[in-house]
Amino acid sequence: MTTAADRSSSSRYFSNRPPISFSSYNFNGTTPGLMHRSLDENRLTTKRTSECHQHSTPLTSGNVALNTQNPPSTLSPLYINRRRPTSASNMTSYSALKRKTQRTDISSNISRSQVNLQHVLGFTSISNSAVSQDRSTIAYASGSTVVLYDIHTQKQDFVISTARKAITSLSLSPDGRYLATGECGHDPKVRVWDLTGDRTACIELGDHKFAIDCVCFSPNVDRLVSIGSVHDGNIYVWNWKDKKKLASNKCTCSIRRIAFSEDGSYFVTVGNRHVKFWYLISASSLEVVPLRGRYAILAERKDNLFTDVVCGRGDCAGMTYVITANGLICQFDEHRQMRGERDLQEKTNCLAIGDLYLVIGCIKGAVYVFSPQTLDYIMSIPLPHYLGVDIAFITSIDQIPYSQQQSMSFPDTIAVCLDEDKSILTCFYNDHSFYIWDIKNKGSVKKRDSYMNHSGCGWGIETYSRTNTTSSILRNLSCITCSSDNSIRFWSLNHNETDTYFIPSSPSSNIFSRQLMKIIYLDDDYSKLCDIQTTQERPEFVPKIGGRCMKLNPDGLSLAVGDRNGNIRIIQMEKFQQIALLEAHDSEVLSVDYSHSFGTTFLASSSRDRFIHVFDVTKDYQLIATLDDHSAAITAVRFTNSSITSNLQLVSCSADKSLIFRSVLKNENGKYQFIRSNNIVEKQTFYDLAIDHTRETVNTACQDRMIRVYNLQDGKRVRTRKGTIGDDTGYLIKIDVDTSGRYIATSCSNKCVYIWDTITSECVAALYGHSEVVTDLKFSQDGFYLYTISGDSCIFVWNIVELATVPTTCRLQQTSSTKSTDVETTDADESLSQSLSTAEEHQLKLKRQRSLWSTADPCIPSMESKLFRTQLSDIIKDETSGKIFRSISLQDDESVFLDEDVEPVFSPIPTKTPNDTPNKMTSFFVENYDHENTTNNTIVNNGINLSNEIKRFFL
Repeated sequence: MTTAADRSSSSRYFSNRPPISFSSYNFNGTTPGLMHRSLDENRLTTKRTSECHQHSTPLTSGNVALNTQNPPSTLSPLYINRRRPTSASNMTSYSALKRKTQRTDISSNISRSQVNLQHVLGFTSISNSAVSQDRSTIAYASGSTVVLYDIHTQKQDFVISTARKAITSLSLSPDGRYLATGECGHDPKVRVWDLTGDRTACIELGDHKFAIDCVCFSPNVDRLVSIGSVHDGNIYVWNWKDKKKLASNKCTCSIRRIAFSEDGSYFVTVGNRHVKFWYLISASSLEVVPLRGRYAILAERKDNLFTDVVCGRGDCAGMTYVITANGLICQFDEHRQMRGERDLQEKTNCLAIGDLYLVIGCIKGAVYVFSPQTLDYIMSIPLPHYLGVDIAFITSIDQIPYSQQQSMSFPDTIAVCLDEDKSILTCFYNDHSFYIWDIKNKGSVKKRDSYMNHSGCGWGIETYSRTNTTSSILRNLSCITCSSDNSIRFWSLNHNETDTYFIPSSPSSNIFSRQLMKIIYLDDDYSKLCDIQTTQERPEFVPKIGGRCMKLNPDGLSLAVGDRNGNIRIIQMEKFQQIALLEAHDSEVLSVDYSHSFGTTFLASSSRDRFIHVFDVTKDYQLIATLDDHSAAITAVRFTNSSITSNLQLVSCSADKSLIFRSVLKNENGKYQFIRSNNIVEKQTFYDLAIDHTRETVNTACQDRMIRVYNLQDGKRVRTRKGTIGDDTGYLIKIDVDTSGRYIATSCSNKCVYIWDTITSECVAALYGHSEVVTDLKFSQDGFYLYTISGDSCIFVWNIVELATVPTTCRLQQTSSTKSTDVETTDADESLSQSLSTAEEHQLKLKRQRSLWSTADPCIPSMESKLFRTQLSDIIKDETSGKIFRSISLQDDESVFLDEDVEPVFSPIPTKTPNDTPNKMTSFFVENYDHENTTNNTIVNNGINLSNEIKRFFL
């Protein structure tokens, strides 16, 4: 907190500032699709091979979403090689290289688009070290994003770190111009951002080896102090503008907080049995000097855990105030001697100070205000909501029955910020809620605003579609989320408002959080709502509780929620009440889906227990079928209706690397049968699937970072796309297709979200900001927004209006079920007019002659059709000339299919290659997504087992 004399009249950075945007760039060198290899590899020269493989992709810093792909003439550390080393078994034909070059020239004409982060629901700050305030602006951490919240306008602004590391500490400079952040993870950096300038660039300060627990600007802003965690043990003083380290020292204990004196001559650190004064000297030397420090004289108080510290202002300049975990307030003078103390007789967590007030945050929601001169009591701040409150039925603070229920529990206060000029106090609580209080009237403290968020790992998100028949209660509903904090939350966001994202006059609003319509608690144990984490280190054991996945009924009247204990809960939407509990599985439910067919409504669920259960909704969720086709955890299950046959299909994918299509039929006895029509096995695990109803295809997210697309009619693979940027960026987790079928969004274990254009196969945006894996993502029904939820408990709302407003002529046409593929032959020469028909007729003959087919890439985008026909005219000469057709995917990964009327011919299964070994995953990914061990990659279709490794087959 600064005094009026210390504050500068610098211009505010909220006015006339556009939101943080992610520009979309084109990747000419990384066009997704299948790369074909000639059968006659002796034609290839070393020169052509090296040209094809030595492409690189630049890495950028700041908030730019994607990168341009043309590498500079000279290499730099910001460039990485995207290709694996060239080998005799990994060579690419010259024709493939030529096609890639031609596509590069065409895709470079695609216009840019913007994806803006519009709103963040949630925060990850756990103490005062990760919260800061400058006048009306409050800064707090949300994953790897810093949210700058303006109290008066209720707007959010953002500073996003593309390092994708959790922000553990932050500090706003006294003049409000600069923001310093510290992070955790490997090789953490202290980053300094100019909030009035370009936020895509920052100053980076290194040398810390582990997490950075505290950062703090000096009062004159020319110095910056950073303190590492207990494993790091370093304290550095920086001349941050010159990126120069001035002084350093070691500290063997865990430091909880740091505070500068008003004149900037010293700063004080506190921790476990630690209160120390560090003195700054004017360093004219070019070398780093030792930082000189002296311990405070604690006497009998030396064995306490000191949790926070502030330095006096105004008349109390020279005084230092510290608090202990057991509720003791200690006052020290500038000579490090204790001048006074007061015992609150309850545990304390945080401090804030002004000229007239000393604010202390305690456990159970208690906040007290004292006089900094005498430590006399002045007033108390009202308690926040009690844990488990029903926000939908409380419209006034007076309705909270605090005195009637002695068993009520309240969240602990973990951080406080004070703006004494405006008489505003902001309190953060460990259930991830924060309140803004007006303390102008000491006798009547009023709440100005409050927000309630998830406090545990977010698992599922579902968007709501408004229709003419939607009830008035649900018209303002935007999305629904579930989390491991044992709650389901219904959010109402008004995206059309310019000054606020919420609906103040809506009947669904409440006094606790205007963007929340309702909270449904899955358990009576409300202690899970509080985050008891006091350090940035990951806890060793995380209980498996709360919702895991969810799905709305197509009629919008019910919601199915699968939890982590194997139960399925049915929520009635109009009354927000649980109407059914199905004890369906023995392990956590990974996916649920609704479908309406045969005059009834089905509900399907899949789990880690390897079973799929199908329920009849119209008969009180009676179990009608149990499917056990998979041998490992079933990661996703979806219903879909065929527009050609009008048949209902059930598609599921599993960690056993299989994708199974089933037809749902009704026999003469009125019973439903789920007949397996296609069984596809790949070399990589399927983690999720999404149905593209516009083209009747299935898009799958795979472990090798590829998006494989399959035809719903025959189950054949029609396309393979890249799902991430780069070759070593983790694993795909989730996938979703927008309602128009134009864009696909994927989340990866590298904590990024990618948006892909299905027409050009280009990545139009790469979104950063979360500090944990994005566990679910959904497009809004109108296609204007993308919602992402993560393991860091935060929900991000991305504005993709510019992507949604594509010209109608750009919409893809319905994909034909007839396959056409990129092929290569040993000799080629034919006219363009006959190439396509020749290929189709020849494929029909080959299908009757062979029992095995290698899937290829028939779904060529419109921009490539001319190139494709030209290539065919060069390689197809005569349908009866006995040529051999073959297509090889980018990962040398084939999916095989069986013709029932022909005996299969295949070669033995080779041993597993090193390329099949999964890469090392993050701890969060291993804990939550490393499904059961997968089985050998074999395929079963109508009872016949086949190998997926085929050396050759003959016509």
